[in-house]
Amino acid sequence: MQKFSNRSDLPLNALRAFEVSARYLSFTRAAHELNVTQGAVSRQVKTLETKLGIKLFYRLHRKLVLTDQGHALFHPLNRAMDDIAATVDSLSQHTDDLNLKVHPTFAIRWLIPRLHKFQVLFPRVQVRFTTSNINADFRKENFDIAVTYRGNEIPGVIRHKILEEQLTPVCSPALLTGTVPLKHPKDLTHHQLLHNSPDQREWRTWARQVNVEGLSFAKGQVFEIDDAALQAATAGLGVALGDRLLIKEDLASNRLTEPFEFVKVDTGAYYLSWPENNGDKPGLAEFKDWLLSEISNEPDAAALG
Repeated sequence: MQKFSNRSDLPLNALRAFEVSARYLSFTRAAHELNVTQGAVSRQVKTLETKLGIKLFYRLHRKLVLTDQGHALFHPLNRAMDDIAATVDSLSQHTDDLNLKVHPTFAIRWLIPRLHKFQVLFPRVQVRFTTSNINADFRKENFDIAVTYRGNEIPGVIRHKILEEQLTPVCSPALLTGTVPLKHPKDLTHHQLLHNSPDQREWRTWARQVNVEGLSFAKGQVFEIDDAALQAATAGLGVALGDRLLIKEDLASNRLTEPFEFVKVDTGAYYLSWPENNGDKPGLAEFKDWLLSEISNEPDAAALG
């Protein structure tokens, strides 16, 4: 009896012949599935029995019956074959999957409402995306493309600027007529600021460039993502900074309002980024072209070619 402590010693062809024969309880039907002769299947199974030193079948007249040892081998082998087949099938069905990492607010407020257009145009390309405030690291993460925010140039990564951020203070319309109405930027000193990060970078940048002094950053409410801060602003909790393109529906519906005249400040931009060696990835060119076309059609976007 041979031992099989090493995977390289496993008689894979013989095991496959046994599994199919045990499934049908027939060498004839197994031969048909494996596209070989009945004699070849019978010899493979006999070889396996010899190597194992056990009998796997009772060979009756025109009938096979599994022995106890045959049952013990068949069930885990059958499950393993099913798992392998399902995995191979899954991989073959998703060769056109496009793995995308995207900034949460861009995903929620711009990409998701439009993604159905892409899927109609390119039904075989399934976009599977992950949202995160942390930009994609293509050296460590398995993403084909990403919508990144700010960041630096990275060797081996193509970065195409798609949008200049247009941050503006926004709040619930109720704050325009409250105890201390919001009419001028200096009125922000009487209202809670809503931040999308602990460093309060965006509000500090906005205040510095607009030349507004005296804002209390210490008592502001901090959220992990822009969208949460914007939802809080909609509920009247305070004043958030929102990108005019990404919140235009909120502004149009009056869920949010701009209390002051818009002043352009330099806070950052969104980029479409992908590894330069990813050029032949199925669906990548289609997605890039579609996204750039959609952004170019935005009448209020500070889009860049």
